Amino acid sequence: MAKQVFVPKVGDLVHSKELKGVFKVTAVQVGGEKCFIQEFNVSKQVLLDAPPVLVTHSTLAPFHEDASQAAARIVREATEK
Repeated sequence: MAKQVFVPKVGDLVHSKELKGVFKVTAVQVGGEKCFIQEFNVSKQVLLDAPPVLVTHSTLAPFHEDASQAAARIVREATEK
């Protein structure tokens, strides 16, 4: 079975093979080869002040957070304050 190719759309949450963190796709260039991504705070659901970065979509993968990861993040954030 052929491996499905991930093609990001505006608004998708992704992580990059080249950059550390979670990003939100803010724009996709015509043709879909490259897109602009901006660092995203998953907890607060807001974009960070970092400037958008232009990357090829082949370096991106969809961001998935399972229930145990979400629970650990919530506990960690609650205990940091």
